[in-house]
Amino acid sequence: MVFVDSHCHLDFSGFGTFLESRLAGRTLEYYDIDLLINRASQVNVKYMLNVGTHLSDVERYTKISEKFSNIFRSVGIHPEYAREHCEKFSFDKMREIFRKYCCLNKTVAIGEIGLDYHVNNDVDQQKDIFSFQLELAEEFNLPVIIHSRDAWMDTMEILENHPNVTGVIHCFSGERDFAERVLNTSFYFGIGGTLTFKKNTVFQETVRDILPLDTILVETDCPFLAPIPFRGKLNEPAFVVNVAEKISELKDISVTQIADQTSKNFFKLFKKAKF
Repeated sequence: MVFVDSHCHLDFSGFGTFLESRLAGRTLEYYDIDLLINRASQVNVKYMLNVGTHLSDVERYTKISEKFSNIFRSVGIHPEYAREHCEKFSFDKMREIFRKYCCLNKTVAIGEIGLDYHVNNDVDQQKDIFSFQLELAEEFNLPVIIHSRDAWMDTMEILENHPNVTGVIHCFSGERDFAERVLNTSFYFGIGGTLTFKKNTVFQETVRDILPLDTILVETDCPFLAPIPFRGKLNEPAFVVNVAEKISELKDISVTQIADQTSKNFFKLFKKAKF
């Protein structure tokens, strides 16, 4: 039985006060990457995808994936940083950085990319950066990791302009209309710790009744969104097992089946990821 954490952020040094507020009496050294990977391995989480959000992440993430054979990486600009990148870089410069790193063996995706209307109002820049990265995904034949918050209609409209691009809807939150529309595409659903929250009954019903198991990936989004019983604390790759256990409960099938199928889905989608 092997699990894959299909979406995590392992460079904890970049999360500052977020980390400090959730240490729960433990020292920051407890979240050293070597220890995180060791704890994950002990519960059969054997592979992880370390997801980029900013072009300044790329070199650090490259070093991590070079050090650990079981960690893959992606390169991407999160919508939260769209304005910053538009102000700091030309599109030619951004393209140059992507080309440098997307050709490396362990760069298996472009992401996380997309739209976030929850706190940001730089809609035009978000759409420009999103469309630009989808064009790069076509150029490099890489899947994408989609972040969509309060913006799923615009997200789908832009994705439909790039029908040859596939990927995963990261941190899917259970909207039925969105799920049914995504099911008509080649995209997968990234299911994380919020599925375990007691009040997320609509999300749980969507996973139970609508999503086929061959469309699901499991993820943590660590250090964010820790599942029950770790809610409010730092998340880590080992906790992806708790997500799998919740899916097992909802679908009334074994955790082994969840692990096997979601791992198979991961390697089918992220074709450059090798065992």
